[in-house]
Amino acid sequence: MKKKKPTAKQIETVISNIIQQLSYIEQKVNALDNLIGLYFQWKKDTDKFNKFVQKRLKEMQDKIKTGDDK
Repeated sequence: MKKKKPTAKQIETVISNIIQQLSYIEQKVNALDNLIGLYFQWKKDTDKFNKFVQKRLKEMQDKIKTGDDK
């Protein structure tokens, strides 16, 4: 038995739902980003954390350049 192709309305509904879910996820990620930023300000560890992140980024970039990204 052949599967019916979805109608334009069904496709529109699915895409609309995906957009809504992505928007929700974006809001949650932004909220977490703000919360983490506030935590570091409260702990006065912002500079220490930024240095840590920069160090880790450099290590990851070096691994990628050498092909040892496992």
